[in-house]
Amino acid sequence: MLGYLVLSGITTGALYALVALGVVIVFKATGTVNFAHGDLFMIGGFLAFTFHVLMGLPYLVALALAVAAGFGIGILTDRIAFRPLMRANLVSLVLATVGFSFILKGIARSVWGGKADLFAFPPLISPDPIFLGPLIIIPQQLVAIGGAALVMGAFAAFFRLTRIGKMMQATADNPKAATLVGIRTDRVYMYAFGVGAAVAASAAVLMAPLTLLYPDIGFVLFIKGFAAAVLGGLSSLPGAVVGGLVVGVVEALAGGYINSSFLEVSAFVVIMVVLVLRPTGLFGATAVRRV
Repeated sequence: MLGYLVLSGITTGALYALVALGVVIVFKATGTVNFAHGDLFMIGGFLAFTFHVLMGLPYLVALALAVAAGFGIGILTDRIAFRPLMRANLVSLVLATVGFSFILKGIARSVWGGKADLFAFPPLISPDPIFLGPLIIIPQQLVAIGGAALVMGAFAAFFRLTRIGKMMQATADNPKAATLVGIRTDRVYMYAFGVGAAVAASAAVLMAPLTLLYPDIGFVLFIKGFAAAVLGGLSSLPGAVVGGLVVGVVEALAGGYINSSFLEVSAFVVIMVVLVLRPTGLFGATAVRRV
């Protein structure tokens, strides 16, 4: 049982890590948590469902189209919820992203169904379990883990090798200095929202075959991803990956050995413990105050 729970925890943790990466990208670039990020995940999943199930496109084509559409919706988030209030206070920015999340949720309910409607996403490969001694492996779990690793690798290469990725890093480190050397920070913010939403869409396509899609799934996944980001440190990309894996494994073990109700509570417990013991997270930089 332990092996199965750990594997399940790593699977969901890898997907939580992708959600956390999107949260961290936007926070590093803008200093704001995008509370619509979970609903960007949800929209990405429904778009993939439309492309793959309703339109009959191949899984990989649906993945690519959903990620591209997610990037576009992320840019729309910047234009609607962030850009008009760019110089406003933090509370206004948070409320704008919360409002946009409700807009996305309302669109999903209008297009794909109401709150009680559940949609099954077929697995990429055979759903028949693989037995390795006492360990039971669902093939789609391996697809999710492998896919998440590829997305993380592509994401790391994007930051290291592309001009836009380097501009995003420079803006995150020092926005004023980036502006002085000619970087258009407003465009960087737009790219940050777009890339964050694209990562959320990729996570949705990988997770959809393991769960059911419904319009309110975004908030649930956002809480798990936000817990992972807080645990790893909201300013740390490697921390988001580690935090996601830890949250996933803790959730699986708590649900398996204590009670299944702890599956929903564990993320909140992680957030509370981290904020009390280490507010900057495991890998977050400690703020230095000059006097």
